[in-house]
Amino acid sequence: MQTLTVKQAVSEFYKKNDFGEDGGISKNYALIKFGFFSIPIPNFESRKNNVYFHDVHHLISENGTNWKGESAVAAWEVASGGWGKFYIPWLLTLWAMGLGIVFYSNSTIAAFKKGLLMNNMISSDISKIAMDKITVNELRNLLTRTKSRERSLLAWILASLGVFFLPFIVGFGVFFVVLKFV
Repeated sequence: MQTLTVKQAVSEFYKKNDFGEDGGISKNYALIKFGFFSIPIPNFESRKNNVYFHDVHHLISENGTNWKGESAVAAWEVASGGWGKFYIPWLLTLWAMGLGIVFYSNSTIAAFKKGLLMNNMISSDISKIAMDKITVNELRNLLTRTKSRERSLLAWILASLGVFFLPFIVGFGVFFVVLKFV
């Protein structure tokens, strides 16, 4: 895949992972898989605009689409520049990184450290049109930085764990409030 153009590699990535022709960009809902069941989430406009870049990040960082791979890509994305003003992708990315810290800490931390030495598609000035015409290796080389980005691993771990555990904390809180009134 490294010698294919980015456009060709993304097309192969979609076929290999059964994501459909456009990776689900045109659908109204996206499915998040948890073992044997899937949870539909609205395919927000910001997700539609950025899912292609996320999929390219899988290719650049060489991570799969299982939970371990998604967690590693999330950590790489945080370290390589994040999502700028796109708040929903930030939330999903921090949640996935938190999941990775809990269940796949070694690969998540390694991906974060790798991301410190790169830019991602959001933090770079490479257009999608230009990106699609070069190979994955060429793109990886263009995004590689000579100096490590200044990001605190500990601060981002704490932020991601906070986002990851927040739904559980709220859920337990609601559960105990309901029990109190029953």
